Amino acid sequence: MIQDLRAALAFLTIVPVGYPEGRKPGYAYGWFPLVGLLIGLVLVLVGVAVVPVSAEVRALLILLAWVVLTGGLHLDGLADSCDGLLATTTPEKRLDIMKDPRAGSWAVVGVVLLLLGKWVLLRESAPVALLIAPVAGRWMLTAAAWGYPYARSTGLGAWFKDGLGRPQMALATLLAGGVLVAAVWLDPRVLLALPLTLALLIGLGRWMAGRLGGGLTGDCYGALCEVTEFVCLLGMVLWQV
Repeated sequence: MIQDLRAALAFLTIVPVGYPEGRKPGYAYGWFPLVGLLIGLVLVLVGVAVVPVSAEVRALLILLAWVVLTGGLHLDGLADSCDGLLATTTPEKRLDIMKDPRAGSWAVVGVVLLLLGKWVLLRESAPVALLIAPVAGRWMLTAAAWGYPYARSTGLGAWFKDGLGRPQMALATLLAGGVLVAAVWLDPRVLLALPLTLALLIGLGRWMAGRLGGGLTGDCYGALCEVTEFVCLLGMVLWQV
């Protein structure tokens, strides 16, 4: 258990815990929402620490901490997914485009819009939103990896799925559900995040898989994580309008 949590922390953050040996990497997926909660706690602490500054600067510092703590891992997936999925070509060619380390115009547009959107929403977001968004994003990552076949025969995503099964999905759902129940008690607006997140998994996940010939890649997982975080923030802000 500790080894799998350590693996999840090493993969999803820049925390120097070291990646453990001897365990199937897919076992770590069950702990992804807990890592998301730890990320959220750091974001809340950053928000509290910079209370005297303006809302704009506070949002920027929280966003900066968010990106740095995660090493930009999922932003990279979003960028590659935008370049590949939005290309007008065959599924095979889209997969080749997503492997290209160079950033195209869609990658730049997608990352800029997402970061700008998060910054705007963080200006209005309550502390509980900073907790639930990273948790939901990492649950979505687990659900996408478990629910869709891998689009390639090899790759980091294929290797990291080894060992992922129903027990890991059940643990991730239990952890995310526990955080959700606690968050709803603190702020009922969280309830809007759940249906939006599920709709996102069904709609956007299926669209991505259709564009890639029926499966997803590690880049797609990262993109879904980023978009889920954005949708959670957006849902809670819209509720208070």
